[in-house]
Amino acid sequence: MLVFGLTTAYAGKTLTICKNDGVRFITIPDPTTGAYPDIVLWTIQGGDISSSNLLTTNPVYYNTAGQYKTYNESTFTSTGQTQYDTFIVIVRDWPIPSFYFPKDTGYCNGSTFSLTLNTTTFPGVKYEWNTGETTSSIIANTIGKYWVKVTIPSDFKTRTCDSVYKEVNIVEYTSPVVNLGNDKTMCQNQIIQLDAKGGAGYKYLWNPTGEVTQQITATFPGIYSVEVTSPDNCKATDEIELIDSCPHIIYIPDAVSPNADLLNDVFVKIWNFTPKDYNFTVYNRWGELLFETTDLNAGWDCKVNSELVQQDIYVYKISYIDTDKKYYELRGTFFVVR
Repeated sequence: MLVFGLTTAYAGKTLTICKNDGVRFITIPDPTTGAYPDIVLWTIQGGDISSSNLLTTNPVYYNTAGQYKTYNESTFTSTGQTQYDTFIVIVRDWPIPSFYFPKDTGYCNGSTFSLTLNTTTFPGVKYEWNTGETTSSIIANTIGKYWVKVTIPSDFKTRTCDSVYKEVNIVEYTSPVVNLGNDKTMCQNQIIQLDAKGGAGYKYLWNPTGEVTQQITATFPGIYSVEVTSPDNCKATDEIELIDSCPHIIYIPDAVSPNADLLNDVFVKIWNFTPKDYNFTVYNRWGELLFETTDLNAGWDCKVNSELVQQDIYVYKISYIDTDKKYYELRGTFFVVR
């Protein structure tokens, strides 16, 4: 049982206890005369009893958290004096609310690291970190073990309302090493194997192909990059440029014969590379647009509105961006033979 000795000398004293604890209020004699008051009246807030006229009260239990006052009125009939005192009891609630604390974790080497370790806010809670800090949260930015003890204390050393202990180990993870090698020259449709390497549990993402395997096969010039993610979620990237080094050849016929013999029925160009932003148009001699496509493999079947055009000379225009990233435009004429 907790005992709170009351006297004029302790007027205004505050006692902190835990919910459901009990307090016995005791009247002690006047320190000058040694006499006890003849009449005592206790007025008690928040307890399971609201008043008492005993020099030492029965145990008063506090079942609800909060701050409460107890008033004491002591009368000495020998002198006719009445003394009034006020005492405060702070009742702490419990248990401490649960809170998230990370499991053992880490950060990737070569990266900046900062982890905020949060606990909880709760009336009367005290925080003790192994770093010496006493706040509800700290920032961890080095490897090692971090622990915190969260406590709801009372004014009695042998009594703690509740306590929670949490700890986390922070380590440094190894980031992947990715090296696709030096840039290389190639011809279109040449096969070049690209390998991101890595290890068990690694993930891969290639650009621009979108493939997710450790190795891919490149058959076109361009820039290829890969992002490698380790099982610890550390990432590394690298890229390589496959430079088109073969001469580009474009064959455009000067005549076409749409006679359904499956020979030269469609006006189509032939080339040995793959451009970007491709556009192919055909016009008649008066500049009217007859055909347009951005499909690299499409050709003109010499029809307009499903009808074959007449025998005549026609104009073509082909524009594109080559693998050297330059814009090209080809113009010319061809003959439709009927």
